[in-house]
Amino acid sequence: MISIFYIFLALMGLNLLVFIHELGHYIVARREGMRVHVFSIGFGKPFFSWMRKGVKWQICPFLFGGYVRIAGMEKEGDLEPYEVKDGFYSKKPWARIKVALAGPIVNLVFALFLFSVIWAFGGREKPFSQFTKLIGYMDPTSELYQKGVRPGDEITEYNGEPFTGYKDLIYAAIMNGRPANVEGNRIDYYTSERTPYDYTLTPYESPKLRKGFKTVGILAPASFLIYSGSLYPNLPLEKSGIEQSDRIVWVDGELIFSSEQLSQVLNSGKALLTIERDGEIFLGKVPRIPLEDLRLSSEESIELHDWEYDAALNPREEISLFIPYNLTHDLRVQNGLFYLDSHSKVTRSSSQMKSSPLDTILKPGDRILAVDGIPVNSGVALLTELQTQHVQIIVKRGSSWEDVSWKDEDRIFESGTDWDALTTLTSEIGTAGSVRTSGKFHLLNSVTPIRLMDFPLPEEKRSELDQQLSEQRQEAEKISNVEEREQMLDQIKSYQNRLMLGAALQDRTVTYNPTPFALFTSVFQEISRNLIGLFSGHFSPKHFGGPIFIVQVMQQSWGIGIKEALFWLGAISLNLGFLNLLPIPVLDGGHICFSIIEKIRKKPLKAKTMQRLILPFVALLIFMFIYLTYNDLTRIFGRFFP
Repeated sequence: MISIFYIFLALMGLNLLVFIHELGHYIVARREGMRVHVFSIGFGKPFFSWMRKGVKWQICPFLFGGYVRIAGMEKEGDLEPYEVKDGFYSKKPWARIKVALAGPIVNLVFALFLFSVIWAFGGREKPFSQFTKLIGYMDPTSELYQKGVRPGDEITEYNGEPFTGYKDLIYAAIMNGRPANVEGNRIDYYTSERTPYDYTLTPYESPKLRKGFKTVGILAPASFLIYSGSLYPNLPLEKSGIEQSDRIVWVDGELIFSSEQLSQVLNSGKALLTIERDGEIFLGKVPRIPLEDLRLSSEESIELHDWEYDAALNPREEISLFIPYNLTHDLRVQNGLFYLDSHSKVTRSSSQMKSSPLDTILKPGDRILAVDGIPVNSGVALLTELQTQHVQIIVKRGSSWEDVSWKDEDRIFESGTDWDALTTLTSEIGTAGSVRTSGKFHLLNSVTPIRLMDFPLPEEKRSELDQQLSEQRQEAEKISNVEEREQMLDQIKSYQNRLMLGAALQDRTVTYNPTPFALFTSVFQEISRNLIGLFSGHFSPKHFGGPIFIVQVMQQSWGIGIKEALFWLGAISLNLGFLNLLPIPVLDGGHICFSIIEKIRKKPLKAKTMQRLILPFVALLIFMFIYLTYNDLTRIFGRFFP
C-alpha cells in the first residue's frame, strides 16, 4: 500500500514539473498577446475540462506530459502560420524566443529552488562509498595492482581532473578507451605514511564488469562493513560473537575495504598459516591445492595417503586438499612441490602470483604452527584442518557512527582508528597466548563460510535461484564456441559454490550538502556527459532510462526520504529544462532556432518547410519513447523477453 502511495507521489511530482514548464510558456505567451487555445495536463481524450478567459484547461488520462496549444502552431485552413491573427508565428522572433525559453527557464529555476531547500535543511544522507576517494576492490591481474596499488589506497586525480568519487570511473569505463593517467597515494594504515603514485595505464575489459565497459583495474570504491544482522537465521556468523553495529575491519590477514574484497578473500582458496621462521612468528597465506593436482614422488604420495587414512578422509568420496609443500611430521618445510595450474602447465609453488599482502613463499626450515588460526602439531592435524575453511575476523566495536560531512569522510576513515591496537591481535593468531580483545578491536570466534547452494534459503527463494541457474546453464549450452561455453559453465559453477558469511552489512552514511549552485552544476555536468557519450557513440541508448524508470526512481526516492525525493525532482526538472533547449525542431530549442533563422532571413518559414523539419523528429522521439519504455520493461521483467 505504501509503495502505491509512493508511485502516486512520483506521478504527482513529475506532473508538477510538466505543469510549471507549460505554465511558463502560457504566462509569457499571454503577455506577448498570443491566443492560447488549450492548456493540457497529460495526453489523450480529456476526462475533465473547463473554460477560463477563453482557454480550455483539461486533464487527460496519460499524465506523463502535457502541452500548451497556441494559435498558429498548428495548420489553420489555408493560412500560413505567420498569417494567423495573434498566433505564435505572427509575433516577432524575439517574442517567440521569450515564449520558448520560458518553459525551460522555469524548470531550471525550480531545480535551483529545490536544491536550495535541500541545502537549507542540512543536505542528504548518502553512503560513504559514493564520495570516497579510497579504493575498495581491485582486479589482482591488473597492471595497476602489479604496480603495488591496493584496496585502501587513494585516488586524487584521473586523467588530469580532480577525482570526486567512483562515479568518475564509471564514466571513464564507458567513454574512454584511451590510456588513462591515475594519480594518488598508497596509504600505510599502521604508520599513516602516504606514498604518491602516478601511472599511465591502458583500460581493458574485465570479466568482472559489464561487457563493453573498461577499467584500469579499480572495480569498487571503499565502504564501511557494519554488521546489521544475519540474512537468514542459524548461520555460522551468529555464533562468532559478532554484535550489532560491529564493523568488519580485518579478515584472514587483510584489511577489508569493501564487500567485493571480502568476497574475494573468502573465495581465494588460500589457507591462513601461522608460521615460525628463525624464531620469528608471522602470518602467511598459501594456496589450498587438490592432492590430485600435485606432482608427488612415490614416497611423498605414500606418506600423504597415510595421513589421509589417519585423518579418516575418504579420497574416493571427496578430493583432499593440501598445500604445495613437502613437510616433515612436525610440519617443517623441506621443499616446495610441483603442481598443475589451470592451464595444465607444471608450476613451482614459488612462482605463485601475489594477490594478497600475506601471500607467502615458504622456505625450507619454516614450521607451520596453525591453519586458519587453529593450532596444529602433526601432518594429520594439518591435513584435517585444511579440508574445512575457517575464517578469522576482527571487528571494531563501540563506534557511535555519528554524522560526518562528506568532505571529512576519508580523513575520518583513515585516522579514526587506532590501527596499532589491531597489530596486537593479528600478531598472536594461532599461538598459545593469543588474545581476543585489544582496544576497540575484537577477534571473533572462527567462522566457516557457507556455499550459496547450501544456504538455508526459504523455499520460494530456493526455487527462484534453482530456476535462474537452470536457465543460465541452458543459455550456456547454446554457445557454439567450446571454450566460451566451458568458461560460462565454470562461471555458473563458481557462482553456485561461492562462499558467503550470510551477513547483512551496511555502509556508513555521510551528510552530503554542497551549495545549491554546486549541486546544480554537478547535475548539469552529468547531463552534459551523458549527452556527449550518447552522441559520440560511447553510450548506448539502452544505458538510459525511460518514463517507467523515472517513475521508479522517484518512487524509491520517496521511500528514502523527502529530501532525496526533492533532489530527484530537482534533477529531473533540470534535465527537462536542459533537454528542451536542445536545437531539435520538435523541442523548445527548435522553435528558438526557427525564430533565429527567420531573424537572419528577414522572412518567416513556410508551414510545409517547418513540417518537413519537424515530422522526422516527432517520429524519432516517439521511437525513442517506445524504445526506452521497452528497455525499462526488460529491466523489470528481463527473463520474459528475448
